[in-house]
Amino acid sequence: MKKTMKISFMFLLCLFALPGFAQERIITGNVTDEEGVPLPGVAVLIKSTSTGTATDFDGNFSLKIPENDTTLVFSFLGYTKQEVTVGESPEITVSLTPDLTSLNEVVVVGFGKQKKVNLTGSVSEISDQNISNRPVGQASAALQGLAPGVTVSQSSGRPGGDAGTIRIRGVGTLSSANPLVIIDGVEGDLNNLDPNMIASISVLKDAASASIYGSRAANGVILVTTKRSEDDGLAINYKGYVGWQEPTNLPDMVDAVDHMRLTNVAYVNTGREPLYPEELIQNYIADGGVDTDTYPDTDWQKEVLTGSGLMNSHFLTLSGGGGKVRFMTSFGYFDQKGIIENSGFTRLTLRNNMDIKFSEKFDLSIDLQLLSKVTEEPGRSTSSVFHWMNRIPANQPGINLDGSYGEGWNGANPIAFSKEGGLRKNSSYPRIQLNSTFNYRPVNDLELSLTIAPRFAEYSNDEFYGSIDTYHPDGTVANTSPARSTLTREVSRSLYNNLRATATYEKAFGDHNFKVLLGASREDYQNKYLSASRDDFPLPEYPVLDTGSAENQQNSGNESEWALQSFFGRINYDYKQKYLLEINSRYDGSSRFSKGNKYGFFPSLSAGWRISEESFMKPLKNTLTELKLRGSWGLLGNQDIGNYPFTTSIAIGTYSFNKQIVNMAALNTMANSEISWETTEMIDVGIDFTLFSKLSVTADYYSRETRDILYDLNIPLTIGLAAPTQNAGVVTNKGWEVGVTYREAIDDFHFDINFNISDVTNRVVDLRGVNRTGLTVSREGHSINSIWGLESLGLFQSEEEIENHATQFGNVAPGDIKYRDQNGDGIINDDDNVIIGSTIPRYTFGAILNAAYKGFDFNVVIQGVGKADGYLYQQGIMPFFNGGTVQEQHKDYWTPENTDAAFPRLTISEANNEKNSSFWVKDASYARLKNIQIGYTLPRQISTRIGANKIRLYATGQNLFTIDNFWKGYDVEAPVGRGDVYPQVKVYNIGLDINF
Repeated sequence: MKKTMKISFMFLLCLFALPGFAQERIITGNVTDEEGVPLPGVAVLIKSTSTGTATDFDGNFSLKIPENDTTLVFSFLGYTKQEVTVGESPEITVSLTPDLTSLNEVVVVGFGKQKKVNLTGSVSEISDQNISNRPVGQASAALQGLAPGVTVSQSSGRPGGDAGTIRIRGVGTLSSANPLVIIDGVEGDLNNLDPNMIASISVLKDAASASIYGSRAANGVILVTTKRSEDDGLAINYKGYVGWQEPTNLPDMVDAVDHMRLTNVAYVNTGREPLYPEELIQNYIADGGVDTDTYPDTDWQKEVLTGSGLMNSHFLTLSGGGGKVRFMTSFGYFDQKGIIENSGFTRLTLRNNMDIKFSEKFDLSIDLQLLSKVTEEPGRSTSSVFHWMNRIPANQPGINLDGSYGEGWNGANPIAFSKEGGLRKNSSYPRIQLNSTFNYRPVNDLELSLTIAPRFAEYSNDEFYGSIDTYHPDGTVANTSPARSTLTREVSRSLYNNLRATATYEKAFGDHNFKVLLGASREDYQNKYLSASRDDFPLPEYPVLDTGSAENQQNSGNESEWALQSFFGRINYDYKQKYLLEINSRYDGSSRFSKGNKYGFFPSLSAGWRISEESFMKPLKNTLTELKLRGSWGLLGNQDIGNYPFTTSIAIGTYSFNKQIVNMAALNTMANSEISWETTEMIDVGIDFTLFSKLSVTADYYSRETRDILYDLNIPLTIGLAAPTQNAGVVTNKGWEVGVTYREAIDDFHFDINFNISDVTNRVVDLRGVNRTGLTVSREGHSINSIWGLESLGLFQSEEEIENHATQFGNVAPGDIKYRDQNGDGIINDDDNVIIGSTIPRYTFGAILNAAYKGFDFNVVIQGVGKADGYLYQQGIMPFFNGGTVQEQHKDYWTPENTDAAFPRLTISEANNEKNSSFWVKDASYARLKNIQIGYTLPRQISTRIGANKIRLYATGQNLFTIDNFWKGYDVEAPVGRGDVYPQVKVYNIGLDINF
């Protein structure tokens, strides 16, 4: 031990004695603008490190630097970043010049660049740092809490199925409300990108910023820019991590003894004899879990959740170039194992972004991406596994003592389902994306661009349901489920083409600045689909179609296509970068509508006033750095309605008549050739200001109305056909949002805090009086997908209270749920159902903290929603539903001695307490520690000794804890259902980031 300590001490002594390791000196300096005015808050960093400081109010700074030659990097909002090599002098003076590029530019992918000074629309920017910090498989899930007005919900943690559902400023349609995603100018899927590839994301939220995308912009637009090479020379970067997952929430189920005792209580409450004799219960207790064949006490969760939960990500980038050619080639590998066996997700990504400059007039960018994704889950689906895992009582056998699968419940054994019940394998490969853009500048003020971006994708889905034998303890077969193994194979091939041409003219006439964009594009999509199935596989280890029986084989297939042709334009004008005006328009023609309705026009108008540029504001320039008022109006469209719903469609199939197979054709649904776009009109007013170049605030109020929403109105049943789709509905979303950013540097400590909050009120204004029923409904005067059911008045406390109340369902006794008689007819039935909750969150918020001290860095993300409702039903929360078991929380049930119970009296097969009602509604608002990361960058003197420019080690935790009032054991982000979803997971990982 002493020898080891001595060696360690000598090693440290030698290390610190190495030349240049700990030898430092102090450098002081002053930073001013181009006119010699001191600049406070300028970040001063030692190059390739996180060590630095910031200038004080007079522009002065002091910093310890290595004794050898050191390069300092000076950066400040609105000014060009400057690098200065420090010589022997202990003092330096630096003058920064305004950076018009960084101050005035915002990316509008595909249609050129728009200056920030001219930005009059509502746009939120998300940096790559806040995305790549998250250990997620799907990039969409990394957007949670990062931008105001953007709500992202992640209802599942299943590998490959854990994507985030994105909603921008509420829900404005009864069909698909997903935003349009544009990746480097081309429509795409955010989840097809490795998060490490993303350089930045811009979210276009109002009509002024989104109308340039016309008929697909009604739900907002997400613009994604991927990383490109920016420096000369060759550079290599590796970033990777390994980690593990565990469920955030699982219901706490009762053991065998408690199940039997509580079942007896339920039987007695329903007028029957106890099901389990007391002698049997005592035998269970005496056995103590030894003879599990005779006295099974199965912990179904423990037996099912045996997946490793391991995950790892590796991302390698090679970038370089110089002169006329630059490239960035990246390779990404992501592998995520599930917490149940036979579940996982793997993604391989190869991307090359290349820029070629032939001359001052002509340049070319060519991006190529190859993608392979594979998702696996048990053949009967993860939802089936989780459903039975939390449904089967503990006194049913899971695994016999001889290792065979126990009977479970009539052959339903989720342990066997997850391990040997077959496999669902969803594969997406190859997926090839080419994006090439040619830029030509015939004169200084004019740029012509042509983009060609084809994409080919092949998708396959294999679903193999394997037959499973379950056994009695004596070795005899109890059940075989299903009776025959089945395999269904689906193959889909698609080709997407995007051809776009634009012309951009930019000219200044004195103080008047103009920028005009004109463009045209054509997109088309073709898809071919084929499905085949067989059953009865004698060798389930080889689940391919030819090994199955041909007796019951089936096949089907179809083809589809659509096209979109567009013309668009934009005019930007500003006077002295003070008074701002922008006009956008797009004219879209879609093959999805009939002649006469194919084209739609989507204009927008926005204006802004940079008050901070007025002469009367100059005395406040150092205090109020920026102040801008803006407003916008515009129309947006939604053509995501499926292919050709206006046509008369004939269904063709085969039917059996008189023991013969006959080919048939039928018209099932009425056609409506008059349907057209869903149109959204939006008004937005906003203010942006910055104080002391440290505190930035952006705030918006908006009103959004969607008209002509496609809906199936009622028609007379005598027609004999299903109702056609019509333009009938009206939905409004009104709200406000605020984003605040504060940046500060105190000596070596740097931090920034970002906070955002948004509010939206969603209302269905008009559905032509059509009211449909179900658990979630959209009704006039309420939000989309509201919860529909009976209003609970608590629990009955006495027979007298029951006698004096309206007649309810079945046999009602004290301890049962009491419902409000809404219409006063003395009978509780479906006529008493009302809106009892809203699934659309009223408030969404997020907070981000980034901090750095010398070599240490720290990132925290907190996100959540407020004023939202959730609803669990059936086995998810109702005791003994359909003969199932109960949870520990159900022990707080009503008795004459426990009248203030959380749950009704225990019963078996009593309908009254199982009705949809507000009794089962819970508050679904929450605040979650979404992500926390701690990193350390090794001193440059150490990293350079192994040839690296930077070495950073980090540890990350995700979903570590949540504050909520939802049902115990269930994740609040999956608020409506029966509790059978794959739960959200906590993630712990350690990683390495190294640059060469």
